[in-house]
Amino acid sequence: MLFYQKYLRFYGIKMQQTHLHFLQKQLQTFLFALIFSLPILSGTLFLSLGYERLYIALNTLFALCALIAFIKIDKKMRFYFGFYVGVLLFYWIALSFRFSPMPILIPLIIFLVASIYGLIFTFLLWFENIFFRILALLFLGYIHPFYFDWLFVESFFAYSIFGVDKISFCCVLLGVFFLLQKGKIRIFALLFLTLATLQTEFFKTYKAPLDIELAQTAVPQDIRWDSENLYQIVQKNLQYIQDAIKNKKAMVVLPETAFPIVLNHYPQILASLKELSQNIAIVTGALRGDRDRIFNSTYIFNEGNIEMIDKVVLAPFGEKIPLPNFLAKPLSKLFFGTEQSFDFAKEPRNFVIDNKIFRNAICYEGTSKILYQDKPQYVVVISNNAWFYPSIEPFFQQILLKYYARISKALILHSANFSDSMIITPSLFLGK
Repeated sequence: MLFYQKYLRFYGIKMQQTHLHFLQKQLQTFLFALIFSLPILSGTLFLSLGYERLYIALNTLFALCALIAFIKIDKKMRFYFGFYVGVLLFYWIALSFRFSPMPILIPLIIFLVASIYGLIFTFLLWFENIFFRILALLFLGYIHPFYFDWLFVESFFAYSIFGVDKISFCCVLLGVFFLLQKGKIRIFALLFLTLATLQTEFFKTYKAPLDIELAQTAVPQDIRWDSENLYQIVQKNLQYIQDAIKNKKAMVVLPETAFPIVLNHYPQILASLKELSQNIAIVTGALRGDRDRIFNSTYIFNEGNIEMIDKVVLAPFGEKIPLPNFLAKPLSKLFFGTEQSFDFAKEPRNFVIDNKIFRNAICYEGTSKILYQDKPQYVVVISNNAWFYPSIEPFFQQILLKYYARISKALILHSANFSDSMIITPSLFLGK
């Protein structure tokens, strides 16, 4: 009996030590994931407070620390590292389920999204050798689970003194490589990090081609689709337009689905907008119906004429279930109460106002590479961020828009619901 008691006591102590060690490793891994996520999380804090220049200064350091955290994380903890990154950066994806028939699924969605990134990082961090870890950082940007492409490390440098092009990013990676070495060779880190700043436009001035009013609305998601609120929403939108006319603006931009209806089925509202467009160009979001198909669209009213441009890149699981139809339809029915998903256009389109060419982008597609492949000079992005309010999503979106503005030298005009409307320029210190 005495031996048995000693065994239990010894076994209990060992179990406690094992559990304590596990918790310590989890805490350490979470801190590494937090450091990796700092370029986005700190952006949420500083951009929301209006401290953009402070964010640029600090994020220049945070972004480098993020790379080091990725390189140095213990191989044994790679799944948990990816899992925590998934939670920290993408928990907000599940918030849209608040407005579905199944809000109870929110914790499960967070867990599943985090697990997907845990698996991705498990493979990326398989080897601890620094060369393989650097290659993994380069490869990460080409992994798009379910066509969702918001995690690529180059975007961490959008608000930093470093360039965001591939050559600059490679210089940063070489700088980090030498920084982690021992001895005098570390001096090369300064050389490569300096080279990484050469493509940055610090103070170049970019101006909008027209005097444009970017409307900023605050219509909660839980009331915008209620027909009882339609009249009030429409009147408010018309007031935005009339105010822009009074202020002698050449163009007014309203957010995604600012008119939360299939607008081409409402001839009276169309007539009002056409009449107003004799005095100002109007760009607004609404749905478009074409027989049994529904599109998320941009409507352009100019000099009494109307043009409609449909969304190309649909948000995965928000507007389209990226699975075969035999799975997508029942899941759509379960999650959103309908088997019908949005249809989409085949390629991005431009519209012309006063001989100025604008690329059209609706919310999620404004942060997609396909919209910027031909280097458009001006991009009009309309968004509805009420789906994810309150969360880090609007600021994550702003960081990505800044990245695409810098990489493609595009001036981005962003009108949003439930987040700030703004002009985002390729210049680091002039414009958002």
